[in-house]
Amino acid sequence: MNTPSNGNDHAPVTPSQDSSQDSPRGYVRWKIRARVRLAYHCKRLARSEGWETADLLRLLICLSATSKFLTLPGNERFQKQVQLHRITGKRGYSPRVGASDTVLLSVRLPQGAARLITAYANLTGQSRNELVIGLLEMGLVTYLKAENAFLEAIRSLKPTEP
Repeated sequence: MNTPSNGNDHAPVTPSQDSSQDSPRGYVRWKIRARVRLAYHCKRLARSEGWETADLLRLLICLSATSKFLTLPGNERFQKQVQLHRITGKRGYSPRVGASDTVLLSVRLPQGAARLITAYANLTGQSRNELVIGLLEMGLVTYLKAENAFLEAIRSLKPTEP
């Protein structure tokens, strides 16, 4: 039975879509393979801040993707990667991480961001997972630096006792 909905809340998902599983609310669900230590830090931070892990991952990835994609036009390294990928058809560098050293994390990204990440990964010859992990690491560093700066600012406002 269909229920009344606002907007696109109950839009059907067609099975012919790729394995990234589009959701009816404009998000794409991906499983990413992350190193155990990175997953531990993300889960611990999410728990301490009162976030769901998937929400924190989405925030960190989008935070770092914004700064990375804003710098694309003048980025020589990006241009060289694209040229190398076009010439060779292979990735410039493709590290292999053993399955025993990693854990799967679920992340839901907005469809627009997911398309940008996929296109960027395809152009540079990186795997999508490798790119997402890089964005996640950059976002985590940015988040923690901002949190430390905020805490230092709060401490500086407290009156010191004579």
